[in-house]
Amino acid sequence: MVPNLSVLILTVLCMMVMPTKAALEVIGSGFGRSGTDTMRVALNALGYKTYHMKEILENGLTAHVETWHELLKNGCDDEAALKALYEDLGYTAAVDFPTSACWEALMRAYPMAKIVHTQRKSGEDWYASASDSILSLMHTFPFNIFKRIDPFSYTLYKDV
Repeated sequence: MVPNLSVLILTVLCMMVMPTKAALEVIGSGFGRSGTDTMRVALNALGYKTYHMKEILENGLTAHVETWHELLKNGCDDEAALKALYEDLGYTAAVDFPTSACWEALMRAYPMAKIVHTQRKSGEDWYASASDSILSLMHTFPFNIFKRIDPFSYTLYKDV
């Protein structure tokens, strides 16, 4: 039986335009404030769709916050949940925190991905930059109350 040519063409066209779950091709292992936003811009310019903390904040990915909370609490051991964070929205690259906290689990989940590590010249340089930006948020409302009401947050930020 020969398939109807118009059905075959329509099927091929649908396959070309339907969104597909993408696999991560690039995984960043560097902490925030180590050039991750510059890396995000460069990867996007190269055609990747890059997951970064900015994606969570600017696109209202509130469900991701809860998923990340559970993943980080459990050592990033839920591969299906981890992959869904990226694949469901078609990300092909990921840098910055919280991705960098799970880079080893992501490396196992995406063995063909390239790992890119960014870092500051020294720990002191990183701390100075982080203190003026992301760490300073931990002392402002509403972040400062997280340390008091969420034990997981407290363990992350108790020394900040």
